[in-house]
Amino acid sequence: MTAERPKTILVTGFSPFPGAPVNPTERLMRRLPQRLGHHQSGVRFVFEVLPTTWAGRQEVTAKLRDALRPDAIVHFGVDGTRRTINVETRAVNRAVRVRPDAAGLSPDRPELAKSNERTRSATLPAEPLRAAARTGGAPARLSHDAGTYLCNATLWDSIGSGIPSIFIHVPALPKGRKDTRPGYPVIEEAAVRLLKEAARRLR
Repeated sequence: MTAERPKTILVTGFSPFPGAPVNPTERLMRRLPQRLGHHQSGVRFVFEVLPTTWAGRQEVTAKLRDALRPDAIVHFGVDGTRRTINVETRAVNRAVRVRPDAAGLSPDRPELAKSNERTRSATLPAEPLRAAARTGGAPARLSHDAGTYLCNATLWDSIGSGIPSIFIHVPALPKGRKDTRPGYPVIEEAAVRLLKEAARRLR
């Protein structure tokens, strides 16, 4: 009798990029395996750091999805304009061309796909994940604006792959005592609780 394949969640963060020389989601991908292990209640986690480049959409991220074929994907990325954790509920068919990636390049065209499709909705349940993040004391809210940079593009692609997917934006780390953004330990705890909830829903 063949054992049933465990459900798999692909969890990703990003490497640093212009404007974000320290990316807390890169650190998350090193720390979360220590907090969660690679299995949680029968669900397997795979943690990866994605390059913050437009070329990486196909050269790295798409190949990773195709090779792994996970049952769900939770992407993490940093947005220096946010002051809370944001669970992104949609991606848009737009790509900013005035902001270079980590390789100094911009996308070839101002849309992600040659299609009349304008938006794609996240396909993992956003509200329960937001609620789970908040149980650790993190400020967390739902958002329908994932931007037009690589975070949005990555969510767009993953939703389009047919794999249940969502994107979590975290704020940049606080600078000084008067900065009200949550510190790294709060972000990490929120990520742990959010991923445990995602695993629970896959069982």
